[in-house]
Amino acid sequence: MAKKTLKRNEDGEKLRMYLIGLPLKDSSKMADKLAEECKVPRYTINNWRSGACRIPELAKDKIEEVTGVKIFHVD
Repeated sequence: MAKKTLKRNEDGEKLRMYLIGLPLKDSSKMADKLAEECKVPRYTINNWRSGACRIPELAKDKIEEVTGVKIFHVD
């Protein structure tokens, strides 16, 4: 079970670091855009970012597609 928690926090940390790296106005707009594209409420994006819940694999793919940056699947 600790492994799942670690993975969940790791993915949330990656998303958080990406959003923190954006300018403040762009970070908020990107979070709204991610919520719209992933078809989830904004609070779900905040939960993903904080590590409160895991990010589904399909949502990870969509996040990378929208941002144009490899966040989770670094080759």
